[in-house]
Amino acid sequence: MKTTVQCAWIFQVVNYIVVFMASVSTCNAAFQAGAAKFDITPTQLPIRTAGSLTLTIVDKIRDPLFARAMVIADGKTKVVVATVDSCMIGREELDAAKQMASPTTGIPTENMLVSATHSHTAPAVYGCHGNEPEIAYRQWMIGRIAEAIITANQSLQPARVGWGKRDLPDFVHCRRWLMKPGTALHVDPDFTGAATNLAMMNPGASNTNRISMTGPVDPTVTVLSIQTKDGKPLALLANYSSHYGGSPGNMISADYFGEFCNMIAAELKASDLNPGFVALISNATSGDANWFDLSQTNRKTSSTDIASGVTATVVKILKEVVYQDTVPVISTEKIISLGVRHPSAENVQKARQYLETRVGSRPTQSWEENYARETVFLGEWPAKKQIKLQAIRIGDFGIGAIPCEVFGSTGLNIKKASPFPVTMVISLANGASGYLPPADQFKYGGYTTWRARTSYLETDAESQIAQNIIDLLKSVHVR
Repeated sequence: MKTTVQCAWIFQVVNYIVVFMASVSTCNAAFQAGAAKFDITPTQLPIRTAGSLTLTIVDKIRDPLFARAMVIADGKTKVVVATVDSCMIGREELDAAKQMASPTTGIPTENMLVSATHSHTAPAVYGCHGNEPEIAYRQWMIGRIAEAIITANQSLQPARVGWGKRDLPDFVHCRRWLMKPGTALHVDPDFTGAATNLAMMNPGASNTNRISMTGPVDPTVTVLSIQTKDGKPLALLANYSSHYGGSPGNMISADYFGEFCNMIAAELKASDLNPGFVALISNATSGDANWFDLSQTNRKTSSTDIASGVTATVVKILKEVVYQDTVPVISTEKIISLGVRHPSAENVQKARQYLETRVGSRPTQSWEENYARETVFLGEWPAKKQIKLQAIRIGDFGIGAIPCEVFGSTGLNIKKASPFPVTMVISLANGASGYLPPADQFKYGGYTTWRARTSYLETDAESQIAQNIIDLLKSVHVR
């Protein structure tokens, strides 16, 4: 009897040890990663491009566009982070790409983060202002995004990961300025929802009516670096808040985002060490930022200058990165419902009459015509819109993803409240929900607050979104 009890006790202890060791093995499973990119340069020209307030059609290509994806895994969870050389991509389209990739990869769609870089010289895939989407191109692009994710998953291999950050203030300055009363750009308030306009975007270096910038910017370059087990470059994700560089507007271009990816690959000698290396760069919190400082001499800067600056900064960061081969990988998302700033029935009727009498069937050609058109569109929208928020943990590195053009102050506040020592905030992720001005910015009016498909969320949306992202970051931090 004693022997039986002893044997049962020993069996129970051994069982506990086996379960514990299995748990430890799962928690400390080797980190894995894979990466891939697919060309999404349009093959049919001419084509409409995004980023302009009026209809823009181009028939030349300056440099190729790509959908780039990396898959990371800790032995228990797989997560996708992808970027697309596009201005803005709607949630419906990104959801479709994720749903196409999920069955083959086995990765839940809620573990996928896909963001637009915000190149203003990519084909239009989101309708706003004077440009409507290129439907055929958009549908083709969705499939290419899914292929990038699938291929990245197929290339999973043991890897190691590290992260870091460093400031690069040279190319991030607030582009939104308070102006002397009566000097800011003004558009019919029935079309914009703003009766008073004290703020103006990019008023010009020689404009003596400028008073002060309306907010801070985030100058930080943030990096997630992934290497093969033997230290060769495998994938790299950077993040910066310069809005765009301004590639020639008459050509298709990935702007500084694409140039950076090429430059950092060259710096890392990836073509020799690992031809499968993929660099990605995401748009940080650039909603009220641009590359030029209007308080100083208006110097000439190109997309290549910005790419070179970010590349040099990333190289400095990489010299200090400490790599790990066992880190937890966790992703969570939350869908919230926010109100839409609707025009009144009278606003919509006035806009319809305006368009019928002054515009007719031709493309819009001015700010006022654009906002009359936007008023008609928003008049058909529902009272609320659902948006998707996401947080990802990779060891002590956190990512907060927001489907808006986020202001610098919001990004700084999220980073300050984040439990992670290094946090990356990615804008235009998992959808396109317009500008996200903090509530105190609406009293100043100006383009980024004017009611349109590019800025439509309720006035207190920023505080709700920021708090939800902070809560999501905290939730993945403690798991």
